[in-house]
Amino acid sequence: MSRKSIFIYLVVAFFCALPQPVLSQAGTEDQKAIIDRSLEGQDLIFARRYDEAMALFEKLTKDDPKSPVGPFGKMAVLEVQMLEREGFHRQREFSKAARVGRARVGKILQRYHPTTWQLFICGSFLGLDGFYKARKGKWWDAYVAGTKSRQLFRRVKKIDPNYIDADFGTGMYLYWRSVFSRDLWFLSFIPDKRQEGIAIVEEVANKGHFSKDLARVSLAIMYFEEKRYKDAERILQEYVARYPNNIILRNLLGKVLVATGRYDEAVGQFRAILRIDPTLKKPYYFIGATLVRKGDPKDFPQAEKELRHFLDIHGGKYWPASAHYWLGRMAEKQGDKEKALREYKKAVSLWPKIRKALKNVRGLGGGI
Repeated sequence: MSRKSIFIYLVVAFFCALPQPVLSQAGTEDQKAIIDRSLEGQDLIFARRYDEAMALFEKLTKDDPKSPVGPFGKMAVLEVQMLEREGFHRQREFSKAARVGRARVGKILQRYHPTTWQLFICGSFLGLDGFYKARKGKWWDAYVAGTKSRQLFRRVKKIDPNYIDADFGTGMYLYWRSVFSRDLWFLSFIPDKRQEGIAIVEEVANKGHFSKDLARVSLAIMYFEEKRYKDAERILQEYVARYPNNIILRNLLGKVLVATGRYDEAVGQFRAILRIDPTLKKPYYFIGATLVRKGDPKDFPQAEKELRHFLDIHGGKYWPASAHYWLGRMAEKQGDKEKALREYKKAVSLWPKIRKALKNVRGLGGGI
């Protein structure tokens, strides 16, 4: 899985990272009710009941006009819907909710003594906003937002050292900052704190209150990145069983199964995604690519059918280039060098940075 794809799936750790402090620190019965409603919204997002979740957070936006909880919940719903398609088809609505939430965060932070609850809300909001900016390629803006988010979580911990849920954002920040700084020259000075970040999130997963589930899902993604596939699968199997309609978790489970060579099980997960939402396009790509990786000639006709169908329905350049690459791999396995070269060249013409195709074209004497 590419670093870009890893990023897309790490956001699942924040897609319902709604403000979730310890209830005893919430302060009032009204705030306790808001927390309970946000937790209900989190469960609706996990269960893929997006319309109900959006209605809940729309009401929270109106009922609590000074808090970013409602706008943040709406952003979370919209981000998950975009992540399912690995695109930005709801970015206008997301940006509108973000503007409202950002204004509310600014007013809260202007107060002389914000509560731990308010600081936690603001830190969570900035974390999600930063992840979205990174997905848009706005790396520096994302880094700044992530740094501010971490600073707020540290303020929470300074006020209340037992506020373990605030550690979740810190652990996430340390781990993923380390991962992405390796690929970004302007962040190359940042030390590698992946293991420290994992340890913090593991602590939250074991001892946290309202962030416990989010921390466990985040660990699955971290374990995948670290090639700890058995640990990742153990968590993902549990959550897919709890939330069978969750496409993002199923997709990641399918990729874990591919990484461990269990290709038929992986294809089963990708086909299940199509049953949940037949309008999705990427599962056809993953089914075809998985069958090519499996390497059984009996599956090649089906692999080509899936990849050709994907090319018929999917626009853009990056993903079609990848589909042509896998078609080239399959042709090469079948001994058809002419077809393989044609597919590799097509992949490179669509996306020149597709390194594997470029390497294989040269290996076949393509002269590129």
